Amino acid sequence: MKDPLDVFNNLPDYPGSRKPKNRGNKVKAITDDKYNGAKPKKYIIKGIEVLMFTIGDLAKAIGKRPSTLRVWEHRGWLPKAKYRTPKPVKQQIPEKPSQGRRLYTLEQVEFLLEAMTRFKVREVNHGDWNGFRKHIKDNWPQ
Repeated sequence: MKDPLDVFNNLPDYPGSRKPKNRGNKVKAITDDKYNGAKPKKYIIKGIEVLMFTIGDLAKAIGKRPSTLRVWEHRGWLPKAKYRTPKPVKQQIPEKPSQGRRLYTLEQVEFLLEAMTRFKVREVNHGDWNGFRKHIKDNWPQ
């Protein structure tokens, strides 16, 4: 007895007569980018070249928004940035003092990534936020 599904053996795995352009046999390489595409920039601090992340790059690296990091800083969960870019020449917002962008060292970014993993704060309703905040407050690298 013949298998009734043998009728379908010669059919392609896609509809139509032409093979889709977006389905190649290529396997995309998975890159291990622990900073999620954020790129540090070089700054000279006290004569030493240091890799620094702006608040936007830090946010990108940890998967949050810059506004979230500003709230964390305002609430005291994240220490105030020790370094800033030079302040802009023109005043950006009327009646508000101009400051430069916040800068974070590579060591601070790696510390924050490790703390987020350790205390599982990326997981919804499962993270140890109290432990995370205490760890940040007690061990933040200068």
